[in-house]
Amino acid sequence: MREKLIAELYENQFNKFVGFEVLELGPTYSKAKVKCTEQIQNPYGSIHGGALLALVDTMAGATGCMNGYYVTTVSANLNFLLPAANTEYIYCECMKLKTGKHILVFDIRITDDNGNLLDSGEFSFFASKTPLLDNPMRY
Repeated sequence: MREKLIAELYENQFNKFVGFEVLELGPTYSKAKVKCTEQIQNPYGSIHGGALLALVDTMAGATGCMNGYYVTTVSANLNFLLPAANTEYIYCECMKLKTGKHILVFDIRITDDNGNLLDSGEFSFFASKTPLLDNPMRY
């Protein structure tokens, strides 16, 4: 299942544009990194908040899918604490806080090359009854 998810994440055109690399992917934890390129910067020279949200939504969603079923975002909260600037990479960690009957909740942390906390948040997903392995993923 892990290999299928990673392959489909890398095949998606939007994900290719954001340019993240999956470092770890499991049912309760994931980690990815993104090179801080000019194409995902805002006019102030830091990484655009939309690019950060896209990274987190994708990685937390993929982590949720590791339970074997498609998930869809219910809520997304990301606190922008420090600008994502003056770093070669940013790192996104998603840690599962709760698995309910239908809702999965994740704690989110985005850090820079020095381990400084740039963003934190909480994302919730609805777990569908559609099995991942029997269907093509559509991000």
